[in-house]
Amino acid sequence: MIKTFDRYILRAFFTNYMIALGVLIGLYVILDLFVNLDEFTNIQAASTLQTVFMITDFYGHNMFLYFAQLAGVITLVAGCFTLGRLHRTNELTAILATGTSLYRVAAPVLLAGLAMNTLWLIDQELVIPNIAGKLARKHGDIEGRQTFAIWFLPDPKQNNALVSATMFNPGAEEMRGVIIIQRDENDQMTGMIQADQAKWDEERGHWHLKNGYRRQLEATTAETGADDLESVAVYASSLTPKQLALQQSAQWTMFLSLPEINELLAYFKDRGTGEFIKVKHTRITTVIMNMALLCIGIPFFLNRERPSVVIQGGKCLLACGICYVTTFFCNTVDLSVLGLSPALPPWLPILIFTPFAVLLLDGIKT
Repeated sequence: MIKTFDRYILRAFFTNYMIALGVLIGLYVILDLFVNLDEFTNIQAASTLQTVFMITDFYGHNMFLYFAQLAGVITLVAGCFTLGRLHRTNELTAILATGTSLYRVAAPVLLAGLAMNTLWLIDQELVIPNIAGKLARKHGDIEGRQTFAIWFLPDPKQNNALVSATMFNPGAEEMRGVIIIQRDENDQMTGMIQADQAKWDEERGHWHLKNGYRRQLEATTAETGADDLESVAVYASSLTPKQLALQQSAQWTMFLSLPEINELLAYFKDRGTGEFIKVKHTRITTVIMNMALLCIGIPFFLNRERPSVVIQGGKCLLACGICYVTTFFCNTVDLSVLGLSPALPPWLPILIFTPFAVLLLDGIKT
């Protein structure tokens, strides 16, 4: 049952949470806009009003991504500021005078942190995958007009065929100079499809090929003629225009939901699945690490004495900074070159810092 004490702590926490959310994400947006403002203003035939609209549209969608990246830090800042304020205003002294345990003071903060991690999970699994196409846009190509080449993208639906095109136009949803290398289950080439143009059909879920033909590898000889070619009008593929545009982003795997990642793992099986495995385990360990980060930070402000909030904040910043940097490093490092499982790095911070968090909480003198 939520008591008046809990409501007071929770109200202070969520107030600080909204402030931290606005400050950190606002700072993220301002810094990114400062660095990339030229990308927006250099767009041809764009008026000032259109430029403002494009900036609003770009960062309006990317705020969900920024939140996913900063959710753990925002929760930590809100929790520490809540407890630090209780110290600074002597309210914690009054609470302890009633016989209330410091663990009881921390309980609403930890429950609120768990709720905010649930919000992170909803954002990461439901919101971001649905706007992935918007998140993959570049600063200077909000409308998706720029074309680019595609080189050997695996197509899971066609037994991991490799799709290439000299030009792909996301806005028109078409490819030109298409070459598709077909392979068997052993990754051996079995044939090749070539076409002058491929136009996406959203209703039927395949590409319409212009002047498309297929050449069987077994039929290829030194005297190959026109009789060896088979006309191909359509190509069914899991590589939709959205997927082609999405995979141009360096962090496109982070835009996928867990079911989508599991689907790719099932498609590719043991072929090049290291990145998907690491992202899958990172998605699971992030919730645990966000809570561990909070448990490392708040003990610095749970004291019966009245320590300097600034000094305790510095200690908290140092401990949590080491934890955050280590987690970031483990989530980006590739240990497959050492023959280790790609699932190991995301779990290393938990193995290192969870016992540390337990020791800090256990050391609180209630």
